[in-house]
Amino acid sequence: MSNDTLNAVMLPLRDERLLLPNRAIADAIAPGTLRVAVDSAPDWFVGWIVWQDIDLPVLRFERLNGGSHDSAGRRGRIVVLQAALAGAGVPRFGLVCDGHPQLMSLGRDAIEALPLRASDVAELVLARVRIDGREALIPDLAAIEARLASLLEAGTAMASTS
Repeated sequence: MSNDTLNAVMLPLRDERLLLPNRAIADAIAPGTLRVAVDSAPDWFVGWIVWQDIDLPVLRFERLNGGSHDSAGRRGRIVVLQAALAGAGVPRFGLVCDGHPQLMSLGRDAIEALPLRASDVAELVLARVRIDGREALIPDLAAIEARLASLLEAGTAMASTS
């Protein structure tokens, strides 16, 4: 494999797609039993799910990026993401997707840079790109982890007991 090839994963959301490096994905699981967050949690924080005997926080990227739509149709998945930075406050977290992740091998010439939209939260989105006619966002996983860690440290994202 050459240095000009990127192994990536395309994650389908309701109205967007996320493009992530393959190494960021630990697993893709069915939503299963999700413990929902308390009402005082921000709308982008879904709650908690158990994965490999670990409680993982779960979020919706669309809401975090200022949108009002949610993913998780009938084919919905929770993608378990690895921390972008060693020693991160949140070593893994779940991201709600609208379907199965798609593995891709991309050459540099397959990725066309696009401008961010006015609705994109610039500190959470590294880039907007086009690949084979499909638009995707490249999220800033470290910034997302920082937001999530801040929320968890504040204690406002506890799971509902009902």
